[in-house]
Amino acid sequence: MAILVEPRPMKNATGKVIKAVRKHFNYKQEFLANKLHVTLTTLANIENGRVGLDLEKLYRLSLIFRVRAGDILKLIIEIFENGNEEALNSALKISKRIPSDED
Repeated sequence: MAILVEPRPMKNATGKVIKAVRKHFNYKQEFLANKLHVTLTTLANIENGRVGLDLEKLYRLSLIFRVRAGDILKLIIEIFENGNEEALNSALKISKRIPSDED
């Protein structure tokens, strides 16, 4: 038995997480779009759930945010499955950034 997943709610959950993480780290949309190599419009569409996020962009975001891609994905799934946006803010507060060479 196949389980069908509606693409729109997953895109919405993804956008909410990306936007929340971006704001948590005080990044402007312009900065993140530039680092992600997308237009500002594309980033806005991702954050608003109109455009999906491929694995390459998820990986790039993990490098930019210095957060494991799996942790970002876990947050997306939590929002998608439970609609628990309050947990998103709590998770962001305790999330650990991966140390960079500059740290």
